[in-house]
Amino acid sequence: MNERTGTSTHQRWWRWVTLPVLLLSLYACGSSGAPEKGVVLKKQARKVSLIAHRGASGQAPENTLAAVKKALDTSCDYIEIDVHQSKDGQVVVIHDPTVDRTTTGTGRVADLTLAQLQALDAGIKHDSAFAGERIPTLAQVLRTVKGKKKLLIELKKGQEEYYQGLEENTLKTIRENRAEEWCVLQSFHDPILERIWKTDFVIPTHKLMLGKIPFLPIYIDHELKFGGFDRYSEATAINIHRYFASKAFISSLHNQGFKTFIYTENKPQNIVRLFELGADGVMTDYPELIKRP
Repeated sequence: MNERTGTSTHQRWWRWVTLPVLLLSLYACGSSGAPEKGVVLKKQARKVSLIAHRGASGQAPENTLAAVKKALDTSCDYIEIDVHQSKDGQVVVIHDPTVDRTTTGTGRVADLTLAQLQALDAGIKHDSAFAGERIPTLAQVLRTVKGKKKLLIELKKGQEEYYQGLEENTLKTIRENRAEEWCVLQSFHDPILERIWKTDFVIPTHKLMLGKIPFLPIYIDHELKFGGFDRYSEATAINIHRYFASKAFISSLHNQGFKTFIYTENKPQNIVRLFELGADGVMTDYPELIKRP
């Protein structure tokens, strides 16, 4: 093989590997489209979990108390939320590192105090009926849920650098609200998980990723990584994008001792199918469409 051919082969291989990254990085937490009519889950021989993604975010503004309250009225087992940290060190519930998409404000969460963040309207962009909804703190969500559902908390990275103290402040808030038994922490970012594992943690953790490239020792979280999953032995689950949710990959995760929650699927029949493939949990924006027998 000459140098020219080798370069061409390498370029083709790299494009093949990075194509899913480029596509899924745009839609990593995206939903699977508009919902269909609801379904009743069949009785399962094993425990499966339905997770309300950012609360019942199809009905109410994502990551707000309104979405959390609507999720509490559904058959979901978990409510999933995202947390960032304000300029004054408060753990706040919002998905993006900036407030631009979901609120009436602009700027980075890390550059705004809690008072500035809660002065913004986090509901009106979803629907005028939710005008006046605010960015809640983690503590406010914990006091709203009160153990009626489990809470799956995703710790996010700041836009440019990691938040200093986010892990410790999240754990402290959970302890202060006596919520250790019904909270689970997850993240795409290994340094966040590693900082949690170095504490005296008793709260389960999940590793978030997009998925694994078939037949290669390559997986994708927020970037391409090489190797196996031994480094995540402290995690109880590895949660993956629906694009990678094959029966073979789910079985492989189970054989390595991990459970897996799949994100984010909004079509009820597809949710049923994911459970049939072996998923332990499925995240959806429309938990109200899934009924228990």
